[in-house]
Amino acid sequence: MVAFCERRNGYSFPDGKNVDLFVLSDCLSEVAEACASWITRRFGKTGIEITRFGSLAGEDKIREALDEAYRAGAVVLHCFLSGGYRRLVRETCLARGIDEYDAFSPMLTGLERASGRDAKEDRTLLHPMDREYFRRVRAVEYTIAADDGGNPSILKEADVVIVGISRTGKSPLCMYLAHRGIMAANVPLVPGIEPPPQLFRIPRTRIVGLTRSPVSLEGIRTRRMSMMGLPPEESLYVRSEEIMREIDYASGIMKYLGIVVFDVTKRAIEETAHEILALLAGATERHSFHGGAK
Repeated sequence: MVAFCERRNGYSFPDGKNVDLFVLSDCLSEVAEACASWITRRFGKTGIEITRFGSLAGEDKIREALDEAYRAGAVVLHCFLSGGYRRLVRETCLARGIDEYDAFSPMLTGLERASGRDAKEDRTLLHPMDREYFRRVRAVEYTIAADDGGNPSILKEADVVIVGISRTGKSPLCMYLAHRGIMAANVPLVPGIEPPPQLFRIPRTRIVGLTRSPVSLEGIRTRRMSMMGLPPEESLYVRSEEIMREIDYASGIMKYLGIVVFDVTKRAIEETAHEILALLAGATERHSFHGGAK
C-alpha cells in the first residue's frame, strides 16, 4: 500500500485559535477517518484542521508523519492494526511531548485481558469474503441502479424506499444504508410529475419520507447552483415560494401513504440511518420521528 496524506482546510475558533489534528493509520484508514469525522462534528467542524496520513506502511513513514506533527504542534489520533506501529507512535509521541490518542487499543487490550487471548493482526479479517460481504455488495449495486427514481420496476425489491423533494439528502442516506447491507431506493417527489405507480404497491412500513426546513433547503440549493456555476437568483429552484410548493406537494403524498417522515434539517445522515434500521427491525421506540405513522 502507498501512504497518502490529505490536508483539509480548517476554520478559526472565536478566539482565533486553530487546532491541527493529524490522523495516522495503516489498513484501518476507514476506521480512523470515521473516528476523526465523528469527533470534529462535535465542534461543528470549525477550528480544527485535519491532516490524514493513511495507508502508512513502514516505521520510516510513521516517523516522518510524527516529525511533521511535532513541527505543527498537532494532536495525533492514530488507528493501527499493527501492535508494533501502535507502540512506535505512543513511544515517539511520549518522547517528543506530542499529545496522542489511540482509537484502537483501549477496547482491544481490554478484550484481550478479559478473554486471556491475543487479538489477531490478520488484514484479511477486515473484509472477509463471507455472506455479509456479498450482501453489502449486492445492496450497493441495487442502490446505484435505483437512485433518483431510476428503474421503478425494481422498487419492489427494496428493503426501504426513501421519498422526498430535491436536496433532502435521499441519495447519500441510501448509500449509507447500502453499505450496511440494506437495499435502499429513492424516489424524488416533484410537483407536476406523478410518482411511479410501483411506489403505491409497496408496504407502507418499507417507505420513509424526508423533509427539511424551507430556509435550509434554500441555502443548500443556492450553494449547489453556485458550485455548478449557475446564477441562483435566476432560478425558481431556490425561490422560497417554489420550495414551499414542493414541500406541500410532498407532504400531501407522504400523508396519503401514511408513512414515517423524518425532518433532517439538523440531523446527521448516521442518525437518520440508524433510526431507519431500527424501524426496519421492528423497533417500537420512535421518539424522534416527526409525522407519519406512530
